[in-house]
Amino acid sequence: MKKIYVKTESGSLVLATEAQISDASIEKFTLGEDTPAPIQPVDPVAELTGLVRDMAGDIRGTVDTMKESLEAFKKAQEKGFPIAGGGLPKAPEEVDETKAFLGNYDLACQGKRLTDKFIHPSHIIDEKTRVELAKYYALFLRSAVFQEPEARELFRRTYGVKTAVGDTGNIFPLPDIVETEILAFARESSVVLQYARVWPMTSDKQSFPAENASATVSWGNTTSQSDPGITEVELDANELSAYTVVKNATLADARSDIVSWLTENMAESAGQELDNQAFNGTGTPFFGILGASGAGYSVSIAGTAFSDITFTELSEMISKLDGMKKQGARFWMNGEIVHYVRTLKDDQNRPVFFETVGSPMSGTIMGYPYSEVIKMPSTTGTNTAFLAFGNLRYFAVGRRLDSAALSVDPYGLWTTNRTRYKLYQRWAMKVGLGNGLVRALTGS
Repeated sequence: MKKIYVKTESGSLVLATEAQISDASIEKFTLGEDTPAPIQPVDPVAELTGLVRDMAGDIRGTVDTMKESLEAFKKAQEKGFPIAGGGLPKAPEEVDETKAFLGNYDLACQGKRLTDKFIHPSHIIDEKTRVELAKYYALFLRSAVFQEPEARELFRRTYGVKTAVGDTGNIFPLPDIVETEILAFARESSVVLQYARVWPMTSDKQSFPAENASATVSWGNTTSQSDPGITEVELDANELSAYTVVKNATLADARSDIVSWLTENMAESAGQELDNQAFNGTGTPFFGILGASGAGYSVSIAGTAFSDITFTELSEMISKLDGMKKQGARFWMNGEIVHYVRTLKDDQNRPVFFETVGSPMSGTIMGYPYSEVIKMPSTTGTNTAFLAFGNLRYFAVGRRLDSAALSVDPYGLWTTNRTRYKLYQRWAMKVGLGNGLVRALTGS
């Protein structure tokens, strides 16, 4: 039986289907000796090319039809008509990397307080940093508190930890971005971090230069030999731990802003303890400005109580420092002492706290600004240093790099359904130039 062919639109011969054979309107062809008209031999390449071209045309038509259908579906949905079969076809869902970090925590809540300029006027974070903090804390909680092995492995891969995390006391390293933000928020509550020089330390002991005398100058054609007096301040890093406690119910609440809670509490605790050591340190581990080994000058007031401070004694504190060393100097005191200073008057019966006579703007003491230091002494006593004056640039602070960590203890307070967190850092402190600082203390 001879094969029957039909022509495509491109002129190629293809085998006819049964429907085409029975359709009298379609011209048909056979190949053989009984063909009434000579037929050109079929070129296989040309035939394949024609088939591909026809298929492409069919695909284009199908795509156009699908687009028209989708547009019709969209218009119908916009008008409120239900679409049979569930509506539009859904595109494959993209894998959200953030979900792998956050688990059940709501990203919209995490770290939101840290972006509020009214709550944190000195430092706020951008949206990208907020998301990075949320990823770290959520993965940390899932690894340390909820003990998820997959989360620990993800933590190790994400933050490049070469050793196992959480094996010794549930200790987790702090990435640079997290440590940087904790320090930034700690600065809001710490005057020493705001005004002192902070040196980065790459080892546990490190020395930095400090000038204790200037070079001399000479007139005439002869210059006397002289060298500026340079000494070294050796900083020895010590461990600092800042604790905070969180209710387990708060940790499990997907809507609670646990990122802000932990960051703010640990930052404030660390910042306040740094202030405590900077001013009140007795040598364990650091000597502070108010100690006998701290400020280079002392002024003993006549009275035995903090409230006995006088205008003359404040003026004497200022006079102790050389002219250049008074640049950038401030008074440092507890808020209780500020009350006593506000009530002082000079020998002309003018308020000490005002910048000039009749000026409504307060904030300076005889022309010098002041800062409240929460950790400075507020309870009066004899022979007690309670007030300081000078520039904190003469007080050296060292921060040991690459040593910060965050650890968790979910068992110590388990009877009260609370979990303890500890921020671990290494800091060093030392008075760099004692003659740039002066303290006031009560009489004995």
